[in-house]
Amino acid sequence: MKPLSKFESLAQQLVEGSFNRLLGREMAELDIATRLARAVEDTQEGREAAIFYEIRLSTTDWADVTTQNPDLAESLADYILMLSQRGGLTLAEHPQVILIADPALSRYQVRINAQRQSREAGYTTELRPSAAIADEIMAAITAVDAYLIIEGRRHVPLNRPLINIGRRTDNDIVLDAAVISRYHAQIRWRYGRFVLYDLSNRDGRTLVNGQPVKESVLQSGDVITLSNIPLIYGEGQTARQARPSRDGDETQMMPKR
Repeated sequence: MKPLSKFESLAQQLVEGSFNRLLGREMAELDIATRLARAVEDTQEGREAAIFYEIRLSTTDWADVTTQNPDLAESLADYILMLSQRGGLTLAEHPQVILIADPALSRYQVRINAQRQSREAGYTTELRPSAAIADEIMAAITAVDAYLIIEGRRHVPLNRPLINIGRRTDNDIVLDAAVISRYHAQIRWRYGRFVLYDLSNRDGRTLVNGQPVKESVLQSGDVITLSNIPLIYGEGQTARQARPSRDGDETQMMPKR
């Protein structure tokens, strides 16, 4: 399989799955996911992907997508991160995405400029070592020491910046139950906190402390309910005891990709 076909296939899987709700219908119409996949593949050097992506849209399209999803640039950055990881590429730092309204473009026209250096670096200065960036992120996550206790018996550490939860086996946390959507929820590290996102496309199937949510900054002790499956979010050593896992448990943490 050619590299481009590989990345386009990965893009399709992500958009049909965990990023479907986060990116939204407008982005599907503009085919941004596939275009970004091509940009990632075209600008890679060795096994390293570009980190800065400038996406130019017509003024109408820009207004539509940014109104519908004010956090779209961050969602696209997370999409690029997961796409790169699943494609076997490394990143010098977390991807950066900016969306620009370009009066010269017609409706549905899109231009993407991908660079291997950050905008702040002016495209000329050296990037910080990738190991240092990764260490900073992981140090912050490790300091929070967050975890889930699933159905009162399974302890799952939240030890990476993006975690997908659902019924399909390509999720990071698999809940093998008919009441769970294929891609039900996502937990992302943002601004020094873990944030829960509902991906189920059905109202009332993702709750925090009994209240339906689409997005929620998690606090230690929060009770997450996915359909009828309870998950307790915790941080640090407090209330960390969970029953030992038993043969036949259907909740699992998938290996890190």
